[in-house]
Amino acid sequence: MAENRSLFEFKQFSLHHGNPGLKISTEACLFGAWASLQAHGSCLDIGTGCGLLASMMAQANTACSVKALEIHPEVASLAAKNFELSPFKERLQVIQTDVSAYQPDIKFDFICSNPPFFTNHLPAIDPARHMAIHADHLSPADLAYSIDRLLADEGEFAVLYPADVLALFEQSLKNVGLYINEKVHVLSKPDSPVLRVMARGSRSKNSAPESSLPIKNEQGDYSPEFIELLRPYYIIFPS
Repeated sequence: MAENRSLFEFKQFSLHHGNPGLKISTEACLFGAWASLQAHGSCLDIGTGCGLLASMMAQANTACSVKALEIHPEVASLAAKNFELSPFKERLQVIQTDVSAYQPDIKFDFICSNPPFFTNHLPAIDPARHMAIHADHLSPADLAYSIDRLLADEGEFAVLYPADVLALFEQSLKNVGLYINEKVHVLSKPDSPVLRVMARGSRSKNSAPESSLPIKNEQGDYSPEFIELLRPYYIIFPS
């Protein structure tokens, strides 16, 4: 596998990313900041990649511990190296496994995932990239069943999906007695199509308020909402 790693520096930690696995995306950073507001207690990151979401949760809540699952051995090794250099390393653990085979001793208070989402696509050339972007290895139904199996009774979960794939995921959730309680539509700009949907849920069937969050404004500058969420993490945003 070709080496093409770079370093993404945040205010309190840094992550090597790229190959193996996918590069850190703006949407993933936004989702990590948003999801981390809810992180508490024992947390699980399904499909951690280089460890982005796990690291953001560990920074946001000093009382939480995070287990990070990654199916691909080389990507799991990369996450482990990132965690070893992290100031939060005592609260971070990467486990190289398929979530369907994971048998923890506890149920988790909070579960998050930025899962694969491409379906019916030609395979990616890079096998690590293929696993990261294709739903072959973790379909929406697989993720729903795994969250049901691993989530504490009063726990919450958060996912990031394209809108059409989220609809499939939501149907699978209902089959196991889980529900979406909030949706945030992520847009490039206020008048742009929806890029992704950040969704939060639990075992409680509540109303699901929907809102929109543009990454940038009409002038092409980062939006106030984006800046507020990423301020604790992005070096370019003063504290």
